[in-house]
Amino acid sequence: MDRYLLKNIIIIILVLVNGFLLGAITLRQTAEDRSRRQAEEQLVELFAADSITLDPDAISDQVPPAALAFLRSTEREREAAAFFLGETLTQEDRGGGISTYTGAAGIATFRSNGSFDIKGTLSAENAETLCKDFCRAFSYGQPTFLLDQDGSGSGSAVYRYNKLPVFNCTVAFTLEKGVLTSVSGTLLPKEGSAAQETREPLTASAALTTFQKVHRESGAVGSAITEMYACYELQSASSSALSLVPAWCVVTDIANYYVNAVTGSVTSG
Repeated sequence: MDRYLLKNIIIIILVLVNGFLLGAITLRQTAEDRSRRQAEEQLVELFAADSITLDPDAISDQVPPAALAFLRSTEREREAAAFFLGETLTQEDRGGGISTYTGAAGIATFRSNGSFDIKGTLSAENAETLCKDFCRAFSYGQPTFLLDQDGSGSGSAVYRYNKLPVFNCTVAFTLEKGVLTSVSGTLLPKEGSAAQETREPLTASAALTTFQKVHRESGAVGSAITEMYACYELQSASSSALSLVPAWCVVTDIANYYVNAVTGSVTSG
């Protein structure tokens, strides 16, 4: 057979094979899209039966994040203490997983479950700016403040890991007449490692189905669901092990609810 003719036949066969594969992929994608739309329509009808409006566009198409494990970082704790108390610190191990750092401005206490508090005269001026700088340096979101005319009140921010919020991992600030006197909350190490997952995390649709079931058992959650997004839930114990597990935030017109994507438990926040 002529070599040129053989080459053309091979090219035609390859084009046909590629066309077949592309068609198969397109058909599969079309079927998946149709299945997803049907599931979304069923969810909208399910919530409508309970007089709750679910915006189809609010059903997230995000992939839930992978679970992460953390080990206590005394280096990170010292950095946080030094941020408010200065670099000259006296460290003390008080047992039971409790460590303290004492400086000229006050004292910082850190616990093995990630919780901490720092007390003293932590700022001379520009307390809000100092709090914002701390949040940027230690991976918290933008803090919000509720202060009276003389600069007394509180502020808070939510921890973020890989740009996703950790809804039950926060930091709180207390200000008295413009002076920062207390910082408390939960501090995580900079980096986590992949955790062993015992089950496939819930998709957005599965999380909404779980949320609806809990709603029917526990009571009203509002009249509309306007948004949902992937996030993390912090899990800690008395040991030095901490973990972040995938979760979904369901935003309603009266409150936010968090569905643990592993256990299916629902928490309001």
